[in-house]
Amino acid sequence: MTVKNDSTVTFVYTVTLEDGTVVDTVTHEEPLTAEMGQNQLLPVLEEQILGMTVGDKKDVVLSPDDTFGPYNESLVTEIPRDEIQLDPSIKKDMYIDLEDEQNNLYRGKVLELTDEYVKIDFNHPLAGQTLTYSIEIIDIK
Repeated sequence: MTVKNDSTVTFVYTVTLEDGTVVDTVTHEEPLTAEMGQNQLLPVLEEQILGMTVGDKKDVVLSPDDTFGPYNESLVTEIPRDEIQLDPSIKKDMYIDLEDEQNNLYRGKVLELTDEYVKIDFNHPLAGQTLTYSIEIIDIK
């Protein structure tokens, strides 16, 4: 049986950066199951899984445009300390959640803390990265 647009596919994968750093792993002990054609996977990844069969393995290289987008300098901002309430335990390189006036939550990485401002990067941690998904199909229904 091959993966088709309406298949339910169970698979494992490892995601690595270009330098080989592993950023995510789904193992045989807890594989991922997805319904094809239901927007449960990145479109390019789903496209690459179509036609695979049980036991097939494939490396799929995804550009930043296919995943979390390019790194965007405009998403790095300095917020005056008097405009933000920060827990005193917050340190550089920690991720924090901030809420805007419309109650939207934004996650950012603290790049710098001074008495005057906090510099925060609101890019996704994997923005600008090329990712390789090493996939193995376990089951197809």
